[in-house]
Amino acid sequence: MAIWKEEFVIKNSYSRPGLKLLGVKGIVIHWTATPGASDEREQDFFDGADGGGGRYASAHIFIDSDSATLMIPLTEVAYHANEKPCRIPKLAATASYYKKGGANLTSIGVEMCVEKDGTIHPNTISRSIQVVAELCRMFNLTSSDIYRHHDITGKNCPAPFVRNPALFDDFKNRVGSLLTSGVPYKVIVPNTAFWQAVALVREYEGRGFKCEGVNLKQYKPNEQPQKDDPYMFVVDTTLDHAKQLVIELQTKGYGRAYGEAK
Repeated sequence: MAIWKEEFVIKNSYSRPGLKLLGVKGIVIHWTATPGASDEREQDFFDGADGGGGRYASAHIFIDSDSATLMIPLTEVAYHANEKPCRIPKLAATASYYKKGGANLTSIGVEMCVEKDGTIHPNTISRSIQVVAELCRMFNLTSSDIYRHHDITGKNCPAPFVRNPALFDDFKNRVGSLLTSGVPYKVIVPNTAFWQAVALVREYEGRGFKCEGVNLKQYKPNEQPQKDDPYMFVVDTTLDHAKQLVIELQTKGYGRAYGEAK
C-alpha cells in the first residue's frame, strides 16, 4: 500500500510556483491550525489559479488520521517556511529564480491536520512518523534532519510541539527507530567451545536465523575439531533484534555476548 497518494495541485503563482528545489537537506514539520480539515480538503483548497485564497503558502504533504496527500512534487518548491529569515544555516539558500528562498529551497514541508477540537489525532502523528521516515530514506536523511517550523523561522508551529518540546523529541525518536529497525547487525559469542557452537548453530538456525560457528584454532589438513576446541558463535540479525538476542545469550551463560554492525 502506498504511504501517500499523489494529487498534485495545478501550477500557480501562490501554492505551486513550479520552482526547482536545490536539494533536500531537511524535513520541516507543521500543523495546519485549521480544525476539522482533512488532507483531501487541504489539497482542494490549495488547488486552482488562486492557490488557496491568493496567498503564498503551501506544503508538499498533508496528513490526517486516515491518509496522506502529496500535492507538490518532491522536486519542487513549496511555500512553507520562509516568512522570516532561516535560522538553520544548512537550510538557508538563495537562487537566481527565488532570491532568499531559504528553507523553501532545501526542505520538504509536511503538514499535520488538526481535529475539530484543535488537537492532532494520535493516528495523524503515527502516520506522519511513517511518512517522514520514508522521506528520510528517499533523501538519505536522519532524524537529526527533522525540524519544526518554529526552528526555521520562530513561528509557533506546530504549536503542540513548541509548547511541549518532549513531544517533538518523541516524534524524532520514533522516526529514528523506523530508520534503524532493519539495519544489518550481528551478535557474537567470542569465547565458546566447538560443542557449544554446534548446539547454538542448531538452535538459532532452527529459529530462522543465519548463523555459524567460527573456528579459532589453526587446524592441520584433515584434522577434526575436538569437543572443547575454541570457537566463536556468530548470528546474523538486525539492530532491532540484536539487543534482545544479546540479553538472551547472556542469560544462557554466555556473558561476553555482544552485538556489532555488519
